[in-house]
Amino acid sequence: MNSRTGNRAEDPAKKAYIEGLKRYRDGDLKEACVFFTNAITGGIADFDILYYRGMCHLDDGRYSEALTDFEVLVRQYPDNPEYIFRRGFIRYKTGDVSGAINDLNLIPPDHPDFSIRWHYLSVLYYKAGDYNSALEAIEKALSLFPTMPKIWFNAGVIMQAGGLSDRAGLAFSTAVRLEPNLGSARQVILE
Repeated sequence: MNSRTGNRAEDPAKKAYIEGLKRYRDGDLKEACVFFTNAITGGIADFDILYYRGMCHLDDGRYSEALTDFEVLVRQYPDNPEYIFRRGFIRYKTGDVSGAINDLNLIPPDHPDFSIRWHYLSVLYYKAGDYNSALEAIEKALSLFPTMPKIWFNAGVIMQAGGLSDRAGLAFSTAVRLEPNLGSARQVILE
């Protein structure tokens, strides 16, 4: 086979990858996803492309497609906390409570990135009826994000469920102070 012919055959895939990266960096994720898919179909086997395409799918709410890409990435790199977090987040968004809890707990507790996982874990444990674990996770989330009204509001819901009415009242009032619109919200978990 002529090497020039082989190079020419790779050009469309490489061009698609480059164009996908440009669109991704410009924030045009929907278009970037199309280019990444064309690059993969054209023979680009770089695992970074799966990450980018997975993020595009995730941003567009195409969780099934995003999960497929992150499943491959986690199988290839089982110790990569970002890939695990993304898969856990997708599972969180799709209602796979036990899968999301499992993934989010695989990230080392002292890992500085993905701290929002404590909020997700609190919601997931609450949904699973494990109020003690939900309380532990929401306390960590509050310590990391003390000005996020949604976390304070969910802390109130979780504390109420855990029988801590006084603390729940304080959490709800803090949430409303930070975001007055929450004053009229039903006291149910916010996702």
